[in-house]
Amino acid sequence: ILTAHNGQMGLEQMFRQKPDLIVSDINMPIMDGYQFLQEVRQNSDWLYIPFIFLTAKGDKHEIKQGRLSEADLYIVKPFNSIELIGLIQTQLDKANQLQQVRDQSVEHLKKGILQILNHEFRTPLTYVTAYYEMLSDSVTQYTDDQNFQEYLRGIQAGCIRLNKLIEDLLLVIELRTGEIKASFDQEGKPISDLSNVLQEVAITQQERIKNDNLNMVVEVAVPDTLPPIWGDRNSLGIVFNRLCRNAIKFSLPLTQTTKKIYLTAEVIDETIVVQVRDEGVGIPKQIQGQVFDVFFQHNRQMFEQQGAGLGLTIVKGLVDIHHGQIEIQSEEGLGSTFTIRLPIYDSDQVVAYSVVKQKPHKATILVVEDDHFLLLGLRELLEIYENGYIFKTLTAENGRQGLDVLATTTPDLIISDIMMPEMDGYEFLENVRNNPDWLQIPFIFLTAKGEREDIHQGRLSGVEEYITKPYDSDELLSLVVSQLDKYFRRKGIQAQSFNQLKRSILDLITPDFRLPLSDVNKYSEILADGLEDVQSEEMLKESLEGIQEGSMHLTKLVENFIALAELRTGEAETAYQLRAQPIFSVPILFAEATHACRDLAQSKGVPIYASQNSDVLPAYGDSLTLVDVLIRVMRVGLLYFPTEGQAVQQSIGCDEQTVWLSVRFDVMPDREVQANLAQILADIAEGVLDMAEYAPDLVLAKGYAELNKGQLVGWPDGEGYLFTLSLPVYEGTGATFS
Repeated sequence: ILTAHNGQMGLEQMFRQKPDLIVSDINMPIMDGYQFLQEVRQNSDWLYIPFIFLTAKGDKHEIKQGRLSEADLYIVKPFNSIELIGLIQTQLDKANQLQQVRDQSVEHLKKGILQILNHEFRTPLTYVTAYYEMLSDSVTQYTDDQNFQEYLRGIQAGCIRLNKLIEDLLLVIELRTGEIKASFDQEGKPISDLSNVLQEVAITQQERIKNDNLNMVVEVAVPDTLPPIWGDRNSLGIVFNRLCRNAIKFSLPLTQTTKKIYLTAEVIDETIVVQVRDEGVGIPKQIQGQVFDVFFQHNRQMFEQQGAGLGLTIVKGLVDIHHGQIEIQSEEGLGSTFTIRLPIYDSDQVVAYSVVKQKPHKATILVVEDDHFLLLGLRELLEIYENGYIFKTLTAENGRQGLDVLATTTPDLIISDIMMPEMDGYEFLENVRNNPDWLQIPFIFLTAKGEREDIHQGRLSGVEEYITKPYDSDELLSLVVSQLDKYFRRKGIQAQSFNQLKRSILDLITPDFRLPLSDVNKYSEILADGLEDVQSEEMLKESLEGIQEGSMHLTKLVENFIALAELRTGEAETAYQLRAQPIFSVPILFAEATHACRDLAQSKGVPIYASQNSDVLPAYGDSLTLVDVLIRVMRVGLLYFPTEGQAVQQSIGCDEQTVWLSVRFDVMPDREVQANLAQILADIAEGVLDMAEYAPDLVLAKGYAELNKGQLVGWPDGEGYLFTLSLPVYEGTGATFS
């Protein structure tokens, strides 16, 4: 139990130790309860901490103010201590459940991203590397030209797919950094031939359907002329082509009957409305809000999508910079419709384009009530509400019907009676709370059970609000809006944390990927013209070496990228927990790393002097990643430090708490390299992966060292440069982390 005499002291306590629940008075000096609550809720780390007001402010107006605040409960003094303990326990149980669901969502997201990246990078990379090996053998053994051409096609298919993935990732980055928006603001212009853009898209997609021999057709209903819009013609082509490709993709596996893709356009209320509709599999309602998220894919098991879940993210980003809006309507088994609204350009206006007005926030509310007239009255009350929200109301006459509604649609809030036939409100609430997908939905009891014991039982059940009949409609609407505001704010914070994770992955992509892809393409295209066009054996050798070098460089980039993504998502931490164990022979780490670097050292003419010290305490960690740390450090020195006069000296030492392994290079890197090394190892570099070719190796080495509860440091040492990896000593029952 932590205590404080006012809100200011409460904040000071919370910065020292984060509590699991807060009970606060309202009338306090220096900082009262409302100010304290406001400060707590402004900190995203404290957003989910249950907050209970316990106060003497007990008149009707004061109670209403407290219930409309960000507090989870409002309890008036004097209070029953046993009841208070019960309510605290309920709030803690609910908070723990919600935290588990959030943690599971994050883990699911991380694993999903890594699955996508592993598949989408490594599959086409395999085309490049495997087909290169077969191509090399084919040319050496002078086998038939048919195989030769097949191998080249395999290499080029891998390159095309990888190139599309890299370009999509870079495009998403440019959209998020505002680079494309800045270019749009400078180069945007009136587009008077939107009809032609749409017709060109239709022709392109129809040709694709024909070339792929698909049982499908694109039907176009576009006026010959449309009003002008302000924008970029190429970007709009990307938007509509991607939507049509998406429609084709999700219409493929259903039946043998001819499927249609509809592309239409019309003018409605000073906007041009373009729709792309398919007759495909459709998208479940509960995930339609996620389709524009980066790395999101629906039903990947059924569809070999050959993408990283970026297409609709790009579409929405490009629509946004055109000051447009995009919406989806879909029903499983019947297909999907994507609707884009673009503002019409008016040359008489001061601004170059008109902005589509923002609509009120939409929210879906499920009302469960067995009295038919009360049910209709509630629905009408909610649907005529006009103040920041547009409510869509779903209804059910008991808890059983309520669950049937939830099986197809996930609402943003639930209002339920308690006394109902078949399934009462408490049983309905229990079913809702037991489903992780519904756990975060705010739940309000609206009931005639108004005795003190009834209200206490309702609060103990964990509902967000307990309202007794007859009710004040203004108060009900205020409480509904208050709960929705909290719900959407928390969803927004969670979405931000997801986006931060996704951004951290996207930040790993650099334009460096383009160079090896370009090299592989260049040399494979030379060979694709046929052996007769390769004028000499030297030219043939140059082309094969170009493909090999490009594919090796590409492989290293991809492997580093995946490894960095695993560090950032925590997947590497999970692997560490499984593999970490006592390392009784620490020198073997150096032996394995030296063996891996021997060929590189010999090619550079650099001797490696291994440590002879075997009298060292055992360490604790994951041998696999620790050897990788030493390999990466040695590679950096061998590849990027001066070669002349260089030698590598290894040494091992320990004290009671720490084992350290040092790699010393007898030459000093130049000043720029030294400065980069210092920034990378100090973890203060901006855009670290753009610094130099060795940056990913050092970032991974540092990350793996920290994963093993150790540290990697580096500094000039006399005329040379020293890297030191320190690790916790193993003490027999576990690791000591210094």
